[in-house]
This record gives sequence, structure tokens and C-alpha cells, in this order.
Amino acid sequence: MIEQLLTAALETLHSGRTPVLISIVRSSGSTPRKIGACMLADHNGLLCGTIGGGLLEHRCLQLAAAAPAVPRCEQFVLDNRQAGSLGMVCGGTADVLFTPLTDPLPLTQLLQLHHSGTDACLALPLHGGAPFCRQDSVLPDRPVLAFLCGQECLLLPLRQSERVYLFGGGHVSCALAELLHRLDFRCLVVDDRTAFCSPDRFPHAEHTVTTSYEQLDQVLTGPLAPTDSDALCIMTRGHEGDTHAIRFALRTPASYIGLMGSRRKRDTLFARLKEEGFPQASSRIITPIGLAIGAETPEEIAVSIAAQLIAWRASEIPSKDIFSAFEKK
Repeated sequence: MIEQLLTAALETLHSGRTPVLISIVRSSGSTPRKIGACMLADHNGLLCGTIGGGLLEHRCLQLAAAAPAVPRCEQFVLDNRQAGSLGMVCGGTADVLFTPLTDPLPLTQLLQLHHSGTDACLALPLHGGAPFCRQDSVLPDRPVLAFLCGQECLLLPLRQSERVYLFGGGHVSCALAELLHRLDFRCLVVDDRTAFCSPDRFPHAEHTVTTSYEQLDQVLTGPLAPTDSDALCIMTRGHEGDTHAIRFALRTPASYIGLMGSRRKRDTLFARLKEEGFPQASSRIITPIGLAIGAETPEEIAVSIAAQLIAWRASEIPSKDIFSAFEKK
């Protein structure tokens, strides 16, 4: 989302308008969004992003439209009991930072670093100073408040997002790739058929790789090799392709491995893999892939998988522990 906000901000600046970055910097109690939630606006209203919608977002858009060039930080009370509150029933409070973006340089620097594969962050001073790009050897994983250059800042990290490998370019993969793009996942698609694995079919994929599933070890190497921060979704067109992809997946450090298939074949599959020298298969493979929501169509199945991937991304708990509560007994 931060990348989309920065791109939209630069486009707005180039058109001669002043965009305002509106960010949650503190929250307590029940609030729609927490620290780091952002949206971009100008005098005409919302450009992209959200801080939770509702009355809070509406009021912030009004303030930004009325004075887009004025930096400030304001606290909002989200209840219907106190004088001056927004009349919401959440019961919490939210501190919101309004940062006019008048200089394209730090935004451009941050995007250039990101596109080169370098993690960096946008620092937003709470007293209203100009935002600046920060590149350190250690960056926060999530938005945080920190003191930099003698001032308290909200740090919005722009890191390489989680990468999801889709083995198989069928209907579910098409629907899932579109969802992953909207959810800020990076996506790599692998299939042994050119017609099912092309940039035209997957316009948002970071890479489309056409190869035999038997050659995955030789093709997915170097920068394309899965790491422990990657997720592998196996949904090829047949059992043979699945089997080769599973063997490859189990030889990687990937922290999520999901396999499309029925529970009926699960025990047989795990027993076979154990005999082949993969004793940890049952603890590493999620099958059937996705949350049990009664999904049937490719689009519904894609939603169930995307939801599971959101849970995986949001937690440091091993994937099997995360999803066990969702399995049908």
C-alpha cells in the first residue's frame, strides 16, 4: 500500500496539486485501524488508501481539503458520550498526522530504493516537519514511532513484500493472483504450459516461469529460489505435477506450503513422502489449501487461500499451528 500511496502522491504533485498523507500515529481502545494506517488526499478528497472509513475518515478528509498545506497532528475521540467527539461507538482514541507532501525528492528516493530491492522507510516528523527517506541496516517490520534527528517520527517501512509462488496457472491461480496483487503480496507463477504462464495471463506477476515441474531445482535458483519468508501454493493440473512440486517445496525453507487436494488422499500422500525421505511433510504441508469456508468456484477458493495467506503473513507462529483451528474435524 505504501508503494501505491507514494506513486499516487508523485502523480498528484506532477499535476500541480498538493497531496496530504494522513496517517494513524497512535491509537487506544477500539479503533478502526492501528498505527501506520494511511490514506492520501488532496483538496478534492480521497486519492487512495484508508484509515478505516466511517466518520473518522470523513472528518480527516474534510480537514485535509480545507487546509492541504498545513501540517498537524490531531487527536480524535471515537465515542458518542464526550463533547467534541465524533459520535462513533468504538470508544477509543486515535492520533492522526496530516503531512503535506510538497517535495517529490524523498518519495522518488524511496521508490527507487524499493525497486532496486533495497528496504527503506519514509520518516514523518510528528511536529509537522518535512518527511524524509531513511535507509538503515535494520528497519522495522511494521510502522513504529521512533526518535530520529532529535524528533519523534512515524516510520513507514517500504520492504519487499511477501512472495507467493503459484505452481499451476489454472483458473484458481488466475483469481488468486489478482487478489494477491490487491493485498500487497508479490507473486511468481510457474507452469509447464506457455499459454497458462504468460504476462498477459498474469499481468501483476513479478515473474512467470515456464518449465517442467521435474526441473524446478534447476530453474528456481538464485533470486528465484524460495526463502523462509516465501509461501508456496501448489495447484498444478494433475497429480504428477503436484508430486514434483511438493518434493521441490519440501527441499526449500519456505514457511508456508499449501497443496490443493482432498483430505482423502492426504494420509496416503504423507506416508509416501515419509518413505521418500521427507518425514516432516505432514507438519509442513497445508492440505487442503485454504480456509474451510465452503468454497467451490475458482474465485471462492482463491478467497479462502488468500485469507489463509493473510493469517500466515500476520503471524510468526508456524503455519500448521495457525491453521489447525480452521480445519474441519
